[in-house]
Amino acid sequence: MQFKSFDIRKSLLFLLMACVLTGCMTPKPTDPEALKAYEELNDPLEPYNRAATDFNFFLNTYLFRPFDKIYRFILPEPVRTGISNFADNLKQPYIFVNALLQGDFDDSAQTFGRFFTNTTLGIGGLFDVATYFEIKAPKKDFGQTLYKWGVTNDGPYLVLPVIGPSNARDTIGMGIGFFIDPLDWALPKAKDHLLWYRYGIQLVDSADKATDLLWNIEQTSIDPYVTLRTYYRQNRNKFLRGEEAAKESYNFSFDDDDDFEDVEEYELE
Repeated sequence: MQFKSFDIRKSLLFLLMACVLTGCMTPKPTDPEALKAYEELNDPLEPYNRAATDFNFFLNTYLFRPFDKIYRFILPEPVRTGISNFADNLKQPYIFVNALLQGDFDDSAQTFGRFFTNTTLGIGGLFDVATYFEIKAPKKDFGQTLYKWGVTNDGPYLVLPVIGPSNARDTIGMGIGFFIDPLDWALPKAKDHLLWYRYGIQLVDSADKATDLLWNIEQTSIDPYVTLRTYYRQNRNKFLRGEEAAKESYNFSFDDDDDFEDVEEYELE
């Protein structure tokens, strides 16, 4: 039985929208002090979010981390780097579209240059030739596009199963992103199952980048949930402003241990 790409996108969008709308059903506290704290945290779904975070930590401990150990044992680092480069190259058409929608024509040109260079000279993106030629790597998504268009209110904090930390605006942006990604439309025209291969490659790459840090957060933080929430928000705010230090927060791609240590100290003081 074959799954059509449009059905895949519809199902994912429905799931993401259901998660967002759940936030509207959580009543606010009536006590003034409790209401102030509630609004500052903007985490009305904390009971659900904690459960989803525990579920993600469980997946990391018993699925992704053991798989990643096997993955790293079987494949030498140069091969894993090639897979990571390939996964990053698959994101470039989506980044290109968002750069255009944001009116950032310099980043759109850089992204097009990276994709063309790595796809051709880099053998489909296995080798990051563009970085050698000093073509920069912009990071953009539709959540940031909405922010640039004036949707500056994040909405409530939201943890998505498997995907990780997000918020209402960026979750909606993620859902819309399934429809505006040129690669999602191009791949099924060749073979429907190529879309699943693409998501599988990106999931493996994200897990490889994130599993150690998530494990450290879970093992060393007094409250891993709060630490992860603060890390996500700090990193996401940098990303929305276009700061170079920011990373793609929505997929757990946390690579900087120093940033993590700073967040721990912030949380535990």
